Amino acid sequence: MCKQLQDMALFAMVAECGSFTGAAKRGGLPKSSVSQRISHLEQALGVRLINRTTRQLNLTFVGERYLVHCQEMLQASERANQVIQRLQSNLSGRLRITSPSGIGSTLLARLNADFLQVYPDVVLEVSIANEGRDWLHDGYDIALCTRQPQEPSLIGRRIGYCDRLLVASQDYLAQHEEIVHPQQLTAHRCIVHRAWSEWLLNRGEEYYHCLPPPGHLTDNLAYARECALANAGVTLLPRFLVEGEPLVAVLAKWTVMENELWLVYPSDKLHSPALSRFVDYVLQSPVLREFYR
Repeated sequence: MCKQLQDMALFAMVAECGSFTGAAKRGGLPKSSVSQRISHLEQALGVRLINRTTRQLNLTFVGERYLVHCQEMLQASERANQVIQRLQSNLSGRLRITSPSGIGSTLLARLNADFLQVYPDVVLEVSIANEGRDWLHDGYDIALCTRQPQEPSLIGRRIGYCDRLLVASQDYLAQHEEIVHPQQLTAHRCIVHRAWSEWLLNRGEEYYHCLPPPGHLTDNLAYARECALANAGVTLLPRFLVEGEPLVAVLAKWTVMENELWLVYPSDKLHSPALSRFVDYVLQSPVLREFYR
């Protein structure tokens, strides 16, 4: 089909130039190749399109009718190219984005608000959901993930690492003995995110693998933060969810393993201008750079 479409365009060029020689020069093809391809087109259609004489070419009745549709095809192709050019110069289109709830309801919301100020014609559809969903199968264009993708069909661009902090409210801590070592955490109420059920801490050369008590589990970091603010116990949060909140660092001399953030999108399809621009915008965003390094 693709070759026939090319031959239809070549036929229109021959008709416009009035000769195989003129069409060959315009198309940068050998004259014999042009003549042969038109002959193959006629054979495929089962009709003669051009009457050939030693002096000139004349379209047959069928050729004249066929030319109209060939020209319409070329005009449609030109309009399609113009659409792409307009999209590239005046960015528009739709992007479907999915993200974990913690970053989705905070940093991604701020980033998208800034993005739409610059590219107001782009339509964003954002889903805030747990990781682990088959977002590619669900038709999303791009995802924020906290781990590097392993599938060869996906491109992963690491945005950076974010500090994680153990925190609790001042009132909660005031009711208990000071926490100076991670082993004390097992005696405390802890709000634990299901994806972070093990807390690995270190202080210099000392490492401690903590399994917090499973008395209060959640899949939402914003929920964990609100519980901590309400004096429900100790929780582990990324720094961007702690900033500006009246929460106190627990075991401040200890460091918790950092949290990664990746931008992930399919590698096996042509990317729309909106997707390509969004990827560049995310990787350069000061909203994320404030917390991810």
